[in-house]
Amino acid sequence: MVVVLENPVLARIGHERLGQAYANITKHKSLAWICFFVGGLWSAQNVWYSSL
Repeated sequence: MVVVLENPVLARIGHERLGQAYANITKHKSLAWICFFVGGLWSAQNVWYSSL
């Protein structure tokens, strides 16, 4: 979701094809970034614990 929202080409395509649905997705942009970083930390923790 973050890739689509932050990439201008994909954002334009999403806006053209999805219209109002894309507008609803853009309202949740900050939540997408939070989930992106929390997921990254979760993955890093998993790698760290599996290396012990």
